[in-house]
Amino acid sequence: MTLNITSLSQKYSGDRQSSLNSGDAVYLYGDRTYKGKLIHPVEGTYPCRWTVQLDRGGYEAVNVKQISVIESRNNKHFIKPENNYYESDLELPFSEAREESQTSRSKLEREIAQLKKENARLLQQQKELEQDNQLLKKDLDQAKQIIRRAKDISPVMRLSLKRVLRLAHNACMDVQRTVGGWILRMGDKARRFRRLADIWDLISADEFVLSEIFPEDKLVAVELIVPPKRRTRPEPIEKKTFPLMRPEDIIRNRTILLAQSG
Repeated sequence: MTLNITSLSQKYSGDRQSSLNSGDAVYLYGDRTYKGKLIHPVEGTYPCRWTVQLDRGGYEAVNVKQISVIESRNNKHFIKPENNYYESDLELPFSEAREESQTSRSKLEREIAQLKKENARLLQQQKELEQDNQLLKKDLDQAKQIIRRAKDISPVMRLSLKRVLRLAHNACMDVQRTVGGWILRMGDKARRFRRLADIWDLISADEFVLSEIFPEDKLVAVELIVPPKRRTRPEPIEKKTFPLMRPEDIIRNRTILLAQSG
């Protein structure tokens, strides 16, 4: 009699086990508020247990007798609420469920390996970009240092009297220094400028009008132009020489000074 009961119990548990699928929505212990989702069967347990992910959070290993299906993944079996009895036309052996779980795990491991490989590639690319950025920053700092040290980085704007004279002579003009500035002359017309760059700006244009360079209200009389005075070199200070003193004289003078200060 005991053998028959055990055989029936094992057969009933096997029927329930075959009717369950990973991902089924279930409720536990006959309480419809205690809901969750089937994950996978727990290996090596009898009676068979399933791992259930609870909606309220966490996981629990539950006997198949305490599991009631709300919605099956394949919609091929249902439950009768009055006696908690499953009717199923799908029989899923435990080995197939295990193979399906292993296949899903292998797929997940491949995806993780692919993501790790992609992450390593991105890290290497980021490292190379950081190195390039450091080189560009170094070159930029050197260029800034050169610009900071240069008075004028534009070679055209590095004015000199020789360059301005060459340009003025090509336009039949002359440039000479005067007290507190420069004089631009053309025949009997002359105009005073404070900076040599002002003369350059006027005569370096592609086209210029003489009336704009020598307006009547800015002309200077040629006879009133005073050349700059040459700087006189200061006379060197006469060096004073002192006679050499003997060592005994130095010691005697030092002794006298110490006695006076004491």
